[in-house]
Amino acid sequence: MSEQGDRIEFQHKGIGLTLKHQRLVVPLNQREYSWQEKHVTDLLQDLRDASVGAKSYFLGTIVLTKGANGVLEVADGQQRLATTSILLAAVRDFLLSIGKDVPAGSIEKDFLLQHDRRTEEIVPQLRLNVDDHEFFRRFVLLRPGSPERTVAPQKDSHTRMQKAAELARKHIDEIASFAGASRVERLMDLVDFIEERAQVVILTVPDYLNAFVMFETLNDRGLKASQADLLKNHILSLAGERMNEAQQKWAQMLGILETTGQEDIAVTYLRHLVVTMHGPTKERELFIKVKEHFGTKNTALSFADALAESAQDYASLFNPEHRKWNDYGTATRKHVQTLLDLGVEQIRPLLFAVARRFSVEEGRKAFALFVSWSVRFLIVGGRGGLLDRNYSIRAHEVGTGTIKTARELAKAMEKVVPTDAEFEAGFAVATVSKSHLARYYLRTLERQKKGIQPAVIANDNEQEVNLEHILPENPGTNWPGISPETAAAYYRRIGNMVLMPAVKNSLIGNSSFTDKLPHLQTTKDLELTAEVVNYGSQWDEKTIAARQKILASIAVKAWPIGVR
Repeated sequence: MSEQGDRIEFQHKGIGLTLKHQRLVVPLNQREYSWQEKHVTDLLQDLRDASVGAKSYFLGTIVLTKGANGVLEVADGQQRLATTSILLAAVRDFLLSIGKDVPAGSIEKDFLLQHDRRTEEIVPQLRLNVDDHEFFRRFVLLRPGSPERTVAPQKDSHTRMQKAAELARKHIDEIASFAGASRVERLMDLVDFIEERAQVVILTVPDYLNAFVMFETLNDRGLKASQADLLKNHILSLAGERMNEAQQKWAQMLGILETTGQEDIAVTYLRHLVVTMHGPTKERELFIKVKEHFGTKNTALSFADALAESAQDYASLFNPEHRKWNDYGTATRKHVQTLLDLGVEQIRPLLFAVARRFSVEEGRKAFALFVSWSVRFLIVGGRGGLLDRNYSIRAHEVGTGTIKTARELAKAMEKVVPTDAEFEAGFAVATVSKSHLARYYLRTLERQKKGIQPAVIANDNEQEVNLEHILPENPGTNWPGISPETAAAYYRRIGNMVLMPAVKNSLIGNSSFTDKLPHLQTTKDLELTAEVVNYGSQWDEKTIAARQKILASIAVKAWPIGVR
């Protein structure tokens, strides 16, 4: 079935038919063969199981783009196509080994290799990228008796392909052995299933820009990597004779980003770098922005240099122990950890710009600001897209040198960051559902009250200090006069929470307020906890609100809006 719109064609067909009816090319600089043993084994087993009785089996989506001279290029799905070709080649090779040359030749002609009438050459139905094509052609597509078949792997992707071929061969041997005298018929059933009923959705788009936007829209597993491939292809296609140099820069970037432990981080990194260079950029705009600003050989190579050089700065944002922070001191390392624990992502382009461009001294001041701003936004909320845009604008101003100091940055953000009055009002009524955030807020308030530098410790040691909710979630008979509705509304209010030594906390459980008081009062090293005794003998919604109002006045000082 085919449904065609103005720009995108949709087809639903067997993956074998896809290989049979269309000559496909993986762009020269697309990803290499990357499937590990588990991926290959899963596909082989799924096809084997589904081919016995199942009407159909869905393998996912394959995205094609229309390249030069109408050639269809694989933007996403090359791993499945290559592995399916490897499996079909294994069936052909087995049939040849038992003298079944006719069905073997049919499989080869239909799915693997065809004669080009014009050039009189034998050409593959699927051509892999520049690094893998020759090995794939010789080791997989050619027949076992061919002199060219003997070829040693030169790259990791070749070794993975070699392993996939070995797994496919063993898989076909097992199927044939189990089927006994019916082995040829069973293998033909498998090939028929791959041709017609192992189905994929083919999306054919007119160009890479449309493919990139589609990947961003679908937001499916693996498509982030395909988006990165499209960007890489653009850069390398302009590099000319310096392609190897640009490829090395890209590989260097990926190697550094892998140390962050973040999945599919490359596209986000590229977008954030473009933001620092050229201003606010949504993900769906990234490809066109890159084409617009890096559309010549020199600009593309310059961008490749920047990608490699700036990757360490970006990676440092995910690791407070990164060598980047050696000159910044302990406080900045703790600020980095705090920002990670707070889970704030919108600010990352600005963090990145400051890490790239600010001096060490100004960077120290700026990261302290970022913690304060992040807490203020978490408490007050409601900024959304406005915050995204302002962080991106400031990141661009820092990235281009318009803003060079923390004070200039604070000045530029003063109309966006919640004011002292807004923050205090928000803090006075805030509820916190995440325990690690509540512990961080209370620990910072304790430090502020004692006059110690606050805001730098995000996670206290849970084994030593616990979070205690004075009014329990389920108060029961120990809390007469407190309705379930009141408990539900006030249980997670910051004013209802204190820090306590773990040993004491384990003793009091859901005790009444009167029974909890002696334990709270004797916690002298935690002043805000000990001061709960000053609120009298009754703990209810009014007491919680009164205490939280006092905490809010401390919070304004603990997380200041400007440079200290």
